[in-house]
Amino acid sequence: MEILEAFNTMVQLEKSMSECYKEISRICPDEQVSKELMTLSQEELVHMNLLGTGKNYLNAAPDLFSLKSERIAELGLMQNRMVGLINDIHDKKKGLIEALKDAADIERVLQQFHLNGIAEVKDVSLRKLFETLSLGDKEHIGRLFGVLKSLYPTNG
Repeated sequence: MEILEAFNTMVQLEKSMSECYKEISRICPDEQVSKELMTLSQEELVHMNLLGTGKNYLNAAPDLFSLKSERIAELGLMQNRMVGLINDIHDKKKGLIEALKDAADIERVLQQFHLNGIAEVKDVSLRKLFETLSLGDKEHIGRLFGVLKSLYPTNG
């Protein structure tokens, strides 16, 4: 079933985002910022669990959510981008500033994806789930730019 596969990919995206924040925290020389990145990592696991709950809900009523095939393909592209960023950080192909900016950009794409999801949901509970995820993404973007500004006040 395409919708459940899409939710599996969304769950994996949140898990990958958590791993990304852990990777960035490892290359960050500032202890406070590293702690903030680990907090973001944990929050992504909360998002992952929320999506898992949504997936379980859809198992019982799969007609509550419709997702166009191009949106499903977009999920795969986002997952590939996330894995690429994690590998680039791990392989030292991307430094701290670039990794933080890329993570913020991915959060922005996820935020828009979740906002679009609100319109595609027929159920109030699932709509609330996507609203919660979108707000969490927006908050993470702000926090990432706060981190950049704290590390590099003139470059952030």
